[in-house]
Amino acid sequence: MKISELIEKSLFDKQKGYYKTKNPIGKNADFITAPEISQIFGELVAVYLIHISQNSKNKISLVEMGAGKGTWFKDILQTINNLAKKNNEEALDFLSRAQFHIIEINPVLQKIQQQNLQNFAIKWHENFEDFLSQKNGETFFISNELFDCFAIDQYVKSAEGWRERRVRFKGEVDFKNPQFFLEEFNLETHNFVEEKLGKFLSQNAPIKAVFEYSKTAQNFMNKLCEAIIKEGGIAINCDYGYDKYNFSNSLQAIKNHRKVDFLDALENCDITAHVDFFALDKIAKNFNLKTSLISQRKFLIELGALERNQQLIEKNPNQAQELEKSLERLISPLEMGELFKFHIIW
Repeated sequence: MKISELIEKSLFDKQKGYYKTKNPIGKNADFITAPEISQIFGELVAVYLIHISQNSKNKISLVEMGAGKGTWFKDILQTINNLAKKNNEEALDFLSRAQFHIIEINPVLQKIQQQNLQNFAIKWHENFEDFLSQKNGETFFISNELFDCFAIDQYVKSAEGWRERRVRFKGEVDFKNPQFFLEEFNLETHNFVEEKLGKFLSQNAPIKAVFEYSKTAQNFMNKLCEAIIKEGGIAINCDYGYDKYNFSNSLQAIKNHRKVDFLDALENCDITAHVDFFALDKIAKNFNLKTSLISQRKFLIELGALERNQQLIEKNPNQAQELEKSLERLISPLEMGELFKFHIIW
């Protein structure tokens, strides 16, 4: 079985799929995301969105895809509304033109989102196409840890060339005792990888190099770019990943905030891989869109994270240590600061 097929089955099966049936986010769940760590993450993105919106006077459809518990969207909308209450002209203008949407495939998380966001007028959608059919105006698309959820396949460089890594089972029906294996060398597979990488990178990759390819991620990026080209807008995608190939195996599974071996994690675990920002950026540029790829650390600091954190400390001195620790987790190069990146497309 292809690795991507196994990931799709584990994560998206309608009856048992991890992303279809579980609430994976939180201290007592499997992982935690930036919006759950600090409110600053949402506040600064809100200010950024308001500022960007001034480039046009068109209607705006702000949409988050894969919104978790709704924490990020709530922080963004609360920040915009609080600024509007203070008669901030840009915030008032944004609210006068905007409608709000969430795309969510997980009914468990959708219920949590609806509870957390009950004070806001939001439309929910099962998929991107449904959102496009109902939106009004420019697309303001945001996501946090979305692209790492798209399934990948892996190809390994051998002396003959690139070979696909797959998974076999001792029991074909019950999927017991999964094992990785490399397919026999196939020229079609080799040429596929070489076409994706380019001859220079392909030929200079060392033996045992791993190339990871996500067809679904790249297909979705094409759809997203088409939507922005058609009626304007911006996409802000935050995720962990790489902007150049180091040819390492990034496939991982997470359970209770700890890494689990992928082959032991085919049920009730989060399965992800590092995002190939290099490939996604190339797609956007092929649409003649402008792009920016910046570390989470740089993005947040340049938008005023340090100053905002100091304001919060002054208002809540008894929480100073906790606030400092939360921000450090977001921006430290040893934590999320450099691994996580903001990919912005407009």
